[in-house]
Amino acid sequence: MKQERLKILSLLEEGKISAEEAAMLLEKLSQADSHHFISEDTAEQVEEKLHRFAKSAENFAREFGHKAACAYKDVEPKLKKASQTVLEKTAKIVDDIACSLHETIEKSKEKAEGSCCGEDDDTPKPN
Repeated sequence: MKQERLKILSLLEEGKISAEEAAMLLEKLSQADSHHFISEDTAEQVEEKLHRFAKSAENFAREFGHKAACAYKDVEPKLKKASQTVLEKTAKIVDDIACSLHETIEKSKEKAEGSCCGEDDDTPKPN
């Protein structure tokens, strides 16, 4: 509010407003000042603390980002190796399942061909 008061006095000095107008404006400013919850000094202190907090948060974020990048560089080779191992083991399991299915299908075909051609099978024959 100090700036507003100085502006009013400056306008008065320059003759752009009368003394009565200046008095009325200063009175309005005083009334407005009394409606403020905090003083201008307190507002400046809060603003300064917020500015310091913002700087601290910015520094923390920068430092955290740097540490996270370093940690990722350390972990990245281990993750790649683990991923490769999982991929290889999964491929082996899929191959084993495919072989087992293939063997089962082949046995089923042989059994089906044997029963078609009159070969004995394990099913009981009616009397």
